[in-house]
Amino acid sequence: MSTPLQTLSLQIFGISTGFITAGAITALSYSTVPIFLEHPDEVSLRHLRALFSSGSHIFPQLATAASTAFGILAYNAPSGNSLRIQYILAAAGSIGIAPFTIFVMKPTNMTLKEIGEEGQGGIKKSGGEQRVQELLRRFGRLNAIRGGILALGAAVGLKAALSS
Repeated sequence: MSTPLQTLSLQIFGISTGFITAGAITALSYSTVPIFLEHPDEVSLRHLRALFSSGSHIFPQLATAASTAFGILAYNAPSGNSLRIQYILAAAGSIGIAPFTIFVMKPTNMTLKEIGEEGQGGIKKSGGEQRVQELLRRFGRLNAIRGGILALGAAVGLKAALSS
């Protein structure tokens, strides 16, 4: 059992980390991807590769941290209590970006990465500029959904915290 201060600290940490990370992920979809679409594909793909690299070093860790906070809160909640279930759902929603990324986004991400690594030849082999633009838009949509999954986890955590 944790103290009220520990519980409050975990609630604040899980909720704020979840919402801030969700906002950062979603912002990439609505601010960065449109900029990529305005530039030559070769340039956009080079920058997207850098975005993938930097994002992979921070977003999974932040989602895991939020999920861990909600998991601890679930563990410390009374057994059979709806509060425990809400924190479990918050934890699952927070870490839910991992399977979504692996199973839903990875094919698009890997295709974009491979095209980018091949440069102009890769763009031509992939079906040209139109295909690259289509893949970039798809990445933007999927990334926004990923941010929404994390935001949903944080929202459930917020609801649980407010009802405790």
